[in-house]
Amino acid sequence: MKKKTLITVLACIVLLLCSSGFLGFQYLNLNGRCQTLETQASQLQKDNSELNTQLSDSNAKLEEKEAYLDGQKEYISELSHQIDTLAENKDSEDSEEDSSSTKDSGSDPYPSLYAEGFGPLEEDTEKTAYLTFDDGPSSLTPKVLDLLDEYDAKATFFVVCKNNEEYAKYLPEIVKRGHTLALHSYSHSYSQIYASQDAFLSDFEKVYDWVVENTGYTPSLFRFPGGSNNGSSYVVTEIIDELERRGFQYFDWNVSSGDGSNLTTRENIIDNICNNIGNAEHPVVLMHDGSGKNATLSALPTVLKRLSEKGYEFRALDKTVPSVHYR
Repeated sequence: MKKKTLITVLACIVLLLCSSGFLGFQYLNLNGRCQTLETQASQLQKDNSELNTQLSDSNAKLEEKEAYLDGQKEYISELSHQIDTLAENKDSEDSEEDSSSTKDSGSDPYPSLYAEGFGPLEEDTEKTAYLTFDDGPSSLTPKVLDLLDEYDAKATFFVVCKNNEEYAKYLPEIVKRGHTLALHSYSHSYSQIYASQDAFLSDFEKVYDWVVENTGYTPSLFRFPGGSNNGSSYVVTEIIDELERRGFQYFDWNVSSGDGSNLTTRENIIDNICNNIGNAEHPVVLMHDGSGKNATLSALPTVLKRLSEKGYEFRALDKTVPSVHYR
């Protein structure tokens, strides 16, 4: 009897141990799954955070693009309005009697703004280079004049008045040495002078009067700041028609020294001129003698020397020279 009882007890113990082992295994298994789920949940949270960040960035970029498009729409709308206004003004002018053909001070807002008529065009029989200098006069101008004298070279100076008033004493010197004194602008402010034909003429008259008052010389040539393709096509065409009616002639250029950039070196200027001058039939060379153009002053002796060795003669522009125009 005792033996049966012992067997029963042992069986219960074994069963209990098996049950405990099974339950322990299940517990460990469930704990492992729980940790896996926690890891996955953590990763999902991280992924969700990254997605939210990307979504936020995308929304910000979309808002920037929408703002840019709105700005462009406003800009286009403003341009359309300006074009409509210009067209209305043009129609209004066309409907009135054309009084611009007279020099009567009662109807012409710029009664003294006239140049001599055009002369007959002359064909160059020799190799001729037309050196031009914009944006002066400045402290560099007398040094440029002295270098030109060394090579018996004549040039054209397109002058600006604003901020150059203290150098007005060099204007009569330019004329005295046989160069052409021409007009560039009073202010050289693109937004101001290209706003309308009248805005350009108002600015132009100021630099014209400045030259006449300081030299007694009546200029008849001019150059658009930035060239004739820089402003509104409609406005610039009107300006050209009006100033040509008044006897003025404009010149662009077909050889650029590249000295408009402050990064241009002396060597760049020499190469730009000497390597490209042969490509133009009537080479009109753009340079600057405005303040700070020391690289141009440094390059000029070599330019004069090399072009002279190539057989070029240096002449100043006048109305007998075929115009170089972008338009």
